[in-house]
Amino acid sequence: MGPPGRVRTSAVAALVIGFAVAGCSGSRDSGRQIIVNTRAGEREQLVAEIYAAALDRAGLDGVAKKVAEVADYAKQPDDARVAVDYDLDVLVAASPAPSTPDDQRLPTALPGHTLVSRTAIQSRAVLAVSPSLQRDVRTIAEFAQRYQNDTARVTVLVPPEFGVFNRALIDRGLAVSSQADQAAFDATLTQSGFTGGAIVPAGSKKGNLVPLEDPDNILPPRTLSVFTSDKVAKGDPEAERVLQEVTDALTPQVVDRLLTEVKNNGKRPADVARDWAGDNVSMSSGFPLAQMILALLLGGAAAFTALYLLGWRPATTAVRGGRQPDVATPDAPQSAATQDTRVVVGPEPRRIAVHLPWSTTSADAGLALDGGLVKGTTVRAATVRGRTHSFRGETRQDAYGVRLSSDERWVIAVVADGLGSARHAEIASTVAVGAALDGIDCALRSGERPQNWDWKTVLAYVSDTVRRTTESLGSPRPGTNTERAPSARPGTTLTVAVLPSEGEGQAVCAAVGDSPAILVTGGQWQALACGRGGGDNVTAAIPGDLADIQVQVFSWRAGDLLVLSSDGFAAGVAGGQTPLAQRLSQTWRTPPSLLDFVREVDFRLSTFDDDRTVVAIWAGRHDTAVP
Repeated sequence: MGPPGRVRTSAVAALVIGFAVAGCSGSRDSGRQIIVNTRAGEREQLVAEIYAAALDRAGLDGVAKKVAEVADYAKQPDDARVAVDYDLDVLVAASPAPSTPDDQRLPTALPGHTLVSRTAIQSRAVLAVSPSLQRDVRTIAEFAQRYQNDTARVTVLVPPEFGVFNRALIDRGLAVSSQADQAAFDATLTQSGFTGGAIVPAGSKKGNLVPLEDPDNILPPRTLSVFTSDKVAKGDPEAERVLQEVTDALTPQVVDRLLTEVKNNGKRPADVARDWAGDNVSMSSGFPLAQMILALLLGGAAAFTALYLLGWRPATTAVRGGRQPDVATPDAPQSAATQDTRVVVGPEPRRIAVHLPWSTTSADAGLALDGGLVKGTTVRAATVRGRTHSFRGETRQDAYGVRLSSDERWVIAVVADGLGSARHAEIASTVAVGAALDGIDCALRSGERPQNWDWKTVLAYVSDTVRRTTESLGSPRPGTNTERAPSARPGTTLTVAVLPSEGEGQAVCAAVGDSPAILVTGGQWQALACGRGGGDNVTAAIPGDLADIQVQVFSWRAGDLLVLSSDGFAAGVAGGQTPLAQRLSQTWRTPPSLLDFVREVDFRLSTFDDDRTVVAIWAGRHDTAVP
């Protein structure tokens, strides 16, 4: 064996001996079983899957199954357990009467368990009632006062998910009907002639029921908390580290995005959770780092000594002059052309292979970017193909448009996000943008100000155009929506804004679906169109769903910034308090360069894989003339 072969032998021997030494001294108990308990809701099940995948990803032994509807943790026989449950449910189950959630009381409510932390995930319920019962009643307290003890006419249906609120309703004198399961709840609620109330998740729509306000906090929010059995908490610091790491990274926006992957892309919750854990949870070494390094050094020294005694000596001659060996240099610095200069705002996603669609032209490129003056306003616009579509070789499904009205008094801006669950989503969004620009410009010629329009009529033209264009389309071409059901109807969200082109004044935005419009004034982010869904967690879209139009009139002043975006970008600035929003509050005080703008629109953050589209409009002239 020549010197190169002996070098390789030395390296292999060092690794084998080192890991053998370290493994013998750092082995773990593989007989343990960690069980992750949770409730039966799809959101809670997904969160439990995430914690289980994270523990498994970190290399902890014995991570096992998820168990739904755990009623009494103290009686569970498992000696190593993680419990994901709502704090209010735990406290109510531990006492005869409802109690206010309190961090100091939670550990005592679960004997033998330690509270790891409370997540940002909340579940809030509302009381929705029949319109005939609402009358002039606005709040739950007023409703209870009017209809208390009226058991002959008014009954409040309570599904299993919100059984924790039974006592609060009974104490208010309302008749409560606890449903055996969700199916029984839905069947009772949809019976012909139903008159009464129902406890439903906040933001959901159930028939024609009207949600009541709750300023008295009769139905307080429940926060998802993470508990471990004392054996895990006190005996396994690595498990506690992983649980805390996941809790810190999970936000409602992350869970919503992962749920969308499960529903729209047909993925299993366990697979989605495993992918997320792979991007966001650091691996466990299984033994202390210092011990591993020492073991590798000892093993390498032993291997080197053995080879030296066998006659091998390290080479002492160097290559002088002439052609250098043809050796790959994977650690060489990247060229300026290949460096990734996008903004990083959190855990970075793992690297993926990018595949072009079957056919790519400048008309449907993965990146479109523009900016400049439109009369007295300044515009930046970008749309970027998301990582999911890039990996699958699919086209971008977002679109945008900006135009000056025919009379040059108004700037019209549009953003559309084609529904990923439907075929021909990219065509639906492109057609919707063009139809919206033309239809709104036509409506402006009437002279009536857009604040006074019947927006349902205006957007009906857009909806009909999208329907006519897409209803005759056949199967998607190769590389486009490759995993979508062929029967899924094309659809798109649509958000539009009409602003004065010169100076200050009244502006208006209208939206169908979850692509928001956000006004940024003095660094404060205010949602004008919040992105309502169409019920049952389905995004409102066109064609159809015109009953869900959101219209907002607002004042447009010097220094204001209006941001229209698809949800792939909006989730990163949710509420205006995220790291990305705080960064943009500074960097977008004035319009950035086009390159800086697209770097920030295409920010890097694990699990944010959707298309990104943003039209940003600043009041006033900011761009300078090109010399």
